Amino acid sequence: MNVSTALSRLVAAAMIAVLQLPAMAQAPADTDKELRKFLYRWTDARGQINYGDRPPPDAQNLLRIDLRQIGEQVQSLLPYQVRRAASMYPVMLFTAGKCPPCTTAREFLVKRGVPFAERTIESGDDSLELKRLTQAEGVPVATVGTAPLIGFDPDEWNIALDASGYPKTSQLTVNFKQESARPLTQKEKTPPPLAKQ
Repeated sequence: MNVSTALSRLVAAAMIAVLQLPAMAQAPADTDKELRKFLYRWTDARGQINYGDRPPPDAQNLLRIDLRQIGEQVQSLLPYQVRRAASMYPVMLFTAGKCPPCTTAREFLVKRGVPFAERTIESGDDSLELKRLTQAEGVPVATVGTAPLIGFDPDEWNIALDASGYPKTSQLTVNFKQESARPLTQKEKTPPPLAKQ
């Protein structure tokens, strides 16, 4: 192998390494971003309740609040008008088990073709967080963007969805599947590890 070929290969390898540096530097930030998909509630050493996306190592009574909206896999399947409305005014439905109005509200959103994240209210912590987030003491409750719709009233819900740009009739494909419901809160034992910066 002559010197110019070896030098060319060395320069090419160096260029590849340089181009990969931003991607490798991005990895901790991506992990950090993944951790911030949740909001946490905890009690500090003075007994005060705190909220944030990074609980300290000495956090007590740590509770994870799941406020994630619909996932990227679901968003990629949405027609443009629905995807635009969902990105600007995401819908979250709060429900409970054995709640006929909740079933009616869920069926309403599905029939209209509105993708939504569903959170179930199963515990006292869930109820406290529902009240803090929406001022509601019962379910069903939906949020369109940040605006709460307390109780199911199809006329009120249609007005809010129309104003947010959701189509009046479903544009979703037949094989579209709504994401499964998840509890609003979950007890955590220790704070999640923070990504090194």
